[in-house]
Amino acid sequence: MPNRQKPEVIKAAIVGARGYVGVELIGLLDQHPLVELVGVYSRAHAGQTVQSQLPDFSDPDLTYAVCDFDQLPNMDLDVLFLALPDGLAKQHHAMWQTMAAETVMIDLSADHRFDDQWTYGQPETKNEQLAQARLIANPGCYATGMQLGLLPLLPYLDDQHDVPTAFGVSGYSGAGTNPSDKNNPDRLADNILAYKPTGHTHEKEVSHVLQHTIRFMPHVAAHFRGIHLTLSGQLNLTLTTEEIQKIYAQFYQPHPLIQIQTAAAEIQQVSEQHQVVIGGFACSDSEPGHFVLTVALDNLLKGAATQAVQNMNLACAAQFGTSLFDGIYHE
Repeated sequence: MPNRQKPEVIKAAIVGARGYVGVELIGLLDQHPLVELVGVYSRAHAGQTVQSQLPDFSDPDLTYAVCDFDQLPNMDLDVLFLALPDGLAKQHHAMWQTMAAETVMIDLSADHRFDDQWTYGQPETKNEQLAQARLIANPGCYATGMQLGLLPLLPYLDDQHDVPTAFGVSGYSGAGTNPSDKNNPDRLADNILAYKPTGHTHEKEVSHVLQHTIRFMPHVAAHFRGIHLTLSGQLNLTLTTEEIQKIYAQFYQPHPLIQIQTAAAEIQQVSEQHQVVIGGFACSDSEPGHFVLTVALDNLLKGAATQAVQNMNLACAAQFGTSLFDGIYHE
């Protein structure tokens, strides 16, 4: 049987390319050495060139189009990114199942994060499963910070007497482009808005992924991008601040996009960057076992587009020879 030559590039398309995450995806895929972006779908921008919206885009001819879902299976795509609002991707569930035999599907919405037929796409923790995956559910932005922030301490949490809590503040890009109080500059000026104090989708997501109940209190502030989380909980043993930080440093040592530091994480460190910063470790002197730490990440990048590209790289590695950080600049 003759050896088959590897295809030269990954043919990729994005459905939902107008939103903030779609724009980030376009930029990352454009700089990826093994990707050709052959389709960008947006009803709002239909007929306009991508360069008209992103002047640095390399292809002067690629044009936004209205997505004809029935034609997607005929495009011979290697990867299709779904950057749609929650609720839309699942309307075409049967199509994604059909396409997945030949096409890697990466859904950035919440539609398939609880679906066992889809692989949960957190690249630092699911890399072996992702290497075999064709249906991939990208994690939520807040959920990424919460689970990575809690995961190293999971064996030590006192789940008999305590539920870990997360106080989160996001930039208003997390509210999307459709007008609402959560992205209204007048409402956000010199302000912070609490919303969905119970039952947030990302609270359910992290509790499901970690198999451990958490409590999450989200807020939105006047900055555009970036998430800050303060995580708090009770351990079933007493550890020092230094011991906790060492646990995190060892746990994430193989993962260069997870940065561990002594100082508290700050949004300025992660804006327009790919890494997650975890720091500000503290232990209570008066309440043995009580810990606090902070997490920061860019909700549009590591919280969305960066992970989607990492997931593509892992899923396409066997066929195209991609490595985890292709298309992502990192130190």
